[in-house]
Amino acid sequence: MTGRPVVSTTGQVDEVATAAAAAADRGDIAETERLARRALGLAGRLEPGPDRYRARARALRVLGTVLRASGRYAVAEQAFAGALEAARAGFGEESREVAEILNDLGMTFKYAGRFGDAEAAYRGARAILESLTDVDPEDLAALFHNLGGLAHARGDFAAAEPLARRAIQIRSRAVEPMDPALLLDRSAHAAILDGLGRTDEAEAVIRGLLPDLESVVGPEHPEVAVALNNLAAIVQRRGALDEAERLYRRVIAIKQARLGRDSATLAIPLNNLGTVLRHAGRLGEATALFERAFRLLQPAVEDDHPTLRILRRNLSPSTEATSRQPTSPGRPPNLVGQT
Repeated sequence: MTGRPVVSTTGQVDEVATAAAAAADRGDIAETERLARRALGLAGRLEPGPDRYRARARALRVLGTVLRASGRYAVAEQAFAGALEAARAGFGEESREVAEILNDLGMTFKYAGRFGDAEAAYRGARAILESLTDVDPEDLAALFHNLGGLAHARGDFAAAEPLARRAIQIRSRAVEPMDPALLLDRSAHAAILDGLGRTDEAEAVIRGLLPDLESVVGPEHPEVAVALNNLAAIVQRRGALDEAERLYRRVIAIKQARLGRDSATLAIPLNNLGTVLRHAGRLGEATALFERAFRLLQPAVEDDHPTLRILRRNLSPSTEATSRQPTSPGRPPNLVGQT
């Protein structure tokens, strides 16, 4: 005799998905993934209908977020694509939820080096949000933050700056000054200011917000690592190689502890630490870091990803030969963090 299948409730799914989102806010990647997969399983046992689509969309969105944060971009894209399909069925084509997931997809495409796809996803999100009469300002702020991040990744700092500044302006009217999202907006904007040559201003901003960010999210949170990476790049260019090395090593330690030693997100700080060691004459250590960064990043991104191109150049014999000559610390090859 076969019993009736166990049926979940939307309340159960919401409870687990909320716990997963809270774990993500803490930077607890393993717990976030465990809870997100549990929420997805519960959503699959709901009765067919709109509630099931909505629950599935939420669970897949949280899962996609944690997969992206750990550098698993291809499977993150699959999760967000499933979330988008479910959100369109459960909430409607022009809903806020669809816009949020398009924004998530844009971020995932950017990290994978698919800048054209990222731009298209952001454009779709923006069209929906600007059509809503009751748009959430935090949704708009997140979109402009990410548009600025895309321009930053492309190296177009002049285009990135007003977008990042607009994100700060929008969010600052909706949240408290110590809100972590606003602190991250300011950190991302500072990295862009550095790219524009406004280095003193950028350094002052990052040094000023780091204690607040650490107190709000914790000193070992992955987002703290992003700000530290940008600060390290600034001090490296000033010639403070010892401080830059210390900061990059802290970035790597945070990411390894939270995201794992095989995370593709380690490629940028590994590359940047390698440039510090190369300029210090520690060529063997530098090459080992470049090789490790390449191994981690190459399977996860497009072949023309800018960081992958930089790593190929850093690993080329001509670059190694040139690096044996006396040189200034210069600009780190890649300042772009996970912003």
